[in-house]
Amino acid sequence: MVGRSMQAARCPTDELSVTNCAVVNEEDFQSGQHVVVRTSPSHSYTFILRTHPSVVPGSINSLYTHLTKPNSVLA
Repeated sequence: MVGRSMQAARCPTDELSVTNCAVVNEEDFQSGQHVVVRTSPSHSYTFILRTHPSVVPGSINSLYTHLTKPNSVLA
């Protein structure tokens, strides 16, 4: 697996925030892919991705506290 560092940010809409998905720009990933987000060596979370045009490329968006750490790593 390839690791990729991305900046954590707030979810662009309230509707997307309750989906339990990570939201990214369509230039970074396609909707429907699954990713593992590692916030530390001992903490990881699996998400399905959704895209939204307002998300800044290179960022991953969620309202959940486990993604509030900057530079979360996608494995």
